[in-house]
Amino acid sequence: MRRSLAVLSFAVLFSFPLIAQSNYAVLSGSVNDPQSHAVVSASIELVSSSTGAVRRTSSNDQGFYEIPGVQPGDYMLNISASGFTPLSQRVRLEVAQRLAIDLSLTVESRKESVNVTGNPEVIHTNDAALGEVVEPASIENLPLNGRMLIDLVLTVPGAHVSHGAQTGNMNPLYWRPGQRSAVSVGGSRPNGNYFLLDGTTNTDPTFNTQNLSPSPDAVQEFKVQTGSYSAEMGGAGGGQINIVSKGGSNKFHGTAYEFLRNGFMDATSFEDMGNNHMVQNNFGASFGGPIVRDRTFFFVNYEGFRHAMADTMIDTVPTPQEIGGDFSQSGMNIYDPANGRAQFSYNGNPNVIDPARINPAVKAFLQQYVPQPNVIPGMTMPCGSGNMGVPGVVGASADCNNYMDVRNELQVSDQGTVRIDHIFANGDSIVARYSLSAETGFTPGEMPPGGVGSLLPGFGSFNDNFAQQGNISWNKILSPTLVNTVAITFSRLAMHRYDENAYSNDIVSQLGIQGIGFGGAGAYGAPFFNVQGYSPMGDNYSATPMKAWDTVAEGRDTLSWQKGRHSLKFGASYSKYIWPMWGFFQNRGYYQFTNGYTTDNGTNDGTGSALASFLLGLPAVKQRQAGIPQMQLRQWYAAGFAQDSFRVTRSTTIEMGLRYEFMQPLVDISYTNTNLVFNSYFTRLGSSNYSV
Repeated sequence: MRRSLAVLSFAVLFSFPLIAQSNYAVLSGSVNDPQSHAVVSASIELVSSSTGAVRRTSSNDQGFYEIPGVQPGDYMLNISASGFTPLSQRVRLEVAQRLAIDLSLTVESRKESVNVTGNPEVIHTNDAALGEVVEPASIENLPLNGRMLIDLVLTVPGAHVSHGAQTGNMNPLYWRPGQRSAVSVGGSRPNGNYFLLDGTTNTDPTFNTQNLSPSPDAVQEFKVQTGSYSAEMGGAGGGQINIVSKGGSNKFHGTAYEFLRNGFMDATSFEDMGNNHMVQNNFGASFGGPIVRDRTFFFVNYEGFRHAMADTMIDTVPTPQEIGGDFSQSGMNIYDPANGRAQFSYNGNPNVIDPARINPAVKAFLQQYVPQPNVIPGMTMPCGSGNMGVPGVVGASADCNNYMDVRNELQVSDQGTVRIDHIFANGDSIVARYSLSAETGFTPGEMPPGGVGSLLPGFGSFNDNFAQQGNISWNKILSPTLVNTVAITFSRLAMHRYDENAYSNDIVSQLGIQGIGFGGAGAYGAPFFNVQGYSPMGDNYSATPMKAWDTVAEGRDTLSWQKGRHSLKFGASYSKYIWPMWGFFQNRGYYQFTNGYTTDNGTNDGTGSALASFLLGLPAVKQRQAGIPQMQLRQWYAAGFAQDSFRVTRSTTIEMGLRYEFMQPLVDISYTNTNLVFNSYFTRLGSSNYSV
């Protein structure tokens, strides 16, 4: 009893400073004679087929054995006992698997050994968790468009494609086109998942997304747990996606590949509108082998991705006549708010605005930065209809859908992994791995937040992101029944997003608009003009530019202890989340225009034009940013667990556990949130007499 308490105290004290969602497997079972009596002190040896690493233990007084902390892979299980025929059996262990193999020895009559061919049937008699392992054969052979490993999660029952910030191109604060992790597991939201790489955190806490998506060639296998988790699993209530990287072996092995997609070989879809330009290249190589045979191994991997594709969008832009104030062909009547709402007329022509009344900043912007129509009205979809799956603009004139926007989007990524494994003579092992991914891209016409239609040419955005994840884990064999695993992890995601006009084109200053436009060269660009009935014009007002550095430093420790029929496990973790971020919101100004100012009686009576209100400099909504929203957030969280898998019989296991997690509220260590009140609430759009 005193010895048990001492070991338990050691486990708690040793693990506390450093949760242990382990990628290691556990092999357990019993050894019996032909009469089903326990065989005591049988020698059990587990030998890795790839590295030759050996783990040894022996059966206890009840005939039970357990080998925890085993890397997934193929093994040979050898059993021997005095007076019995030696037995050998092939075993395949999967990520985070608890495999029970009960062995029956035969009495030795003469010197011989029994070799069992084939792997035993995997029946989870001592694990209540629900999930599915995606094995190496699936990773290597199933087709993957873009080789995104997350797509293989969809092969697991209960998983399906979802949406939200996790798609990578729907939230300006998480702009990673082509790096999606929006998967719903078991009906949970996509931000309810937890991603692990080699048993350590690979989750970006901002939106609970996958930080680094490793190349399939660098992955041995992974497991998706969908429910009934054991106490050692935590961090989120959705799916637990546990990826194991590939290591070296005693044999040199490698791959080299190139995957090509080209629009020249593809049929033209309806959405292409005759522009099916697309070139996509996936290429890379991997290589691994021994540094010191049976002791030290290496594995390296590189993968590149290049994607260029023409994006086609049908937009609505003002005609040259409308920019000049002539709405006589636009199918609407416009009225003058400064002249008793009399119908506009110039030189006897109705629905024409006096050119002297047109705001010079607006006219300059429309003439210099907005393209002219290039599609004959009536040759495309009707006004207000769906546009490439996106609703059309509302309140458009007779000239709606008059511009076809065809521009190339570009995505470039380069990633790599380096892993070193070392096995000590006593069976201890150390694994060190570092992975990185650099992602750059250009999005020509993203969807403005909360709006419809795409941004016009000249107002696209660039992204420049860099993801890193590395860990060192040490598997220490304290005794044949006591194994400790400790891991230290560093995970970081740096994101930078900026506009096409950044650093080169200060449009706000060129237009002479006062009270907006600050932040330096990186924030150059145009105001955002939301004109009812027309596609959005100007640089995106939401989080452009922005920078964020999401960093997680983590320590984990797990102690596994076999005691009679009990398989005990204790663990704890401590994580530090560091999140500095700054971003511009409406620093160049946001202006929304409706037809209200130019209607017959100031009501929604079907008259008026938002573009006419724009030309007169009469916005319905004006917003600007003061200062630079920024923060230096910090957070720490800790967790601990204790669990017991009590094997009552060969086919019955009772699993009990307790887990506790604590997460500190986010704290800003440098800046204070404030509300600003302007002494002057007027933001003038140029020099028009009608600015308010």
